[in-house]
Amino acid sequence: MEVRIARIVSYLLHPLFVPTYFTLVLLNVNTYNILLIPYEARLLLLGLIFVITAVFPLVFILFMKFRGMIGNLQMKNRTERTIPFAVAGIFNFTASYMVKQIGIDDVFFLFLLGGGILITLCLIINFYFKISIHMAAIGGLTGALLGLSNRFQTDLLQFVLVSILVSGLVGYARLRLNAHRPYQVYSGFFCGLILFLIVIQF
Repeated sequence: MEVRIARIVSYLLHPLFVPTYFTLVLLNVNTYNILLIPYEARLLLLGLIFVITAVFPLVFILFMKFRGMIGNLQMKNRTERTIPFAVAGIFNFTASYMVKQIGIDDVFFLFLLGGGILITLCLIINFYFKISIHMAAIGGLTGALLGLSNRFQTDLLQFVLVSILVSGLVGYARLRLNAHRPYQVYSGFFCGLILFLIVIQF
């Protein structure tokens, strides 16, 4: 039962979905620059980010599995992660460029840019050890929320607390599935946290 729950958590909180979750949170922050975004533009932005950062990379990964290039979607073998990481990074950079062209608040651009940088960093680290990309993503989300709180000078404590709780849940799930060792989980979380704290401040 615990393994099944851990597997569900890993799928629902997959790194590919984190940009979409962040966008949903940010669009519900009551700050002046966010409230100025029309409802139709919000839906367009959410759909754009979901398709580019989640759907396209997922389709590519499924294609790789179909062609036998990876064993399964969990990519337990460290060497299988190189191409999917590179593809996900490219799509995040693409999304950041497209959002920048729209002319919407810079924080969306910075988060997607940070996502591309984080994936690239994890790709490099992956040559040495299997860092947890799940924890890097959720750590990035936590760091982004902390950075936003300071950037917008608004209280996002409830979102930060939920993100920390979710981080613990994801970490437990990855360990319960024997997908990572503790140091891989912790290094992933702090890598994402610190990087996004820096990126969102610019």
